[in-house]
Amino acid sequence: MLKSQHMTFDELSERLRAYEQKYGYSTIQFYRRYRDGELGDDDDLMLWAGLYHLYLTSLPVRQFMQSELAAA
Repeated sequence: MLKSQHMTFDELSERLRAYEQKYGYSTIQFYRRYRDGELGDDDDLMLWAGLYHLYLTSLPVRQFMQSELAAA
C-alpha cells in the first residue's frame, strides 16, 4: 500500500519527467496508450497515470492562485 505524500507542483512535474525518461515517451503519449489499454496495469504505470491526473487537476488551481497573487 502506498503512503500519502506531500509534494510541490515542481516535484510533481519532475516525477512526470522521470517517468518520461524511464519509458521513452511523453506523459501525454503514455496516458493515451494507458487509457486505451495498450500498456496493462503494472503498478509503476498506474502510479504514473495517477501522478498525471494529479497534475491535470492541480494545474488550474495553481494558475488561479498565481493570477490572484499577481492581482494583489
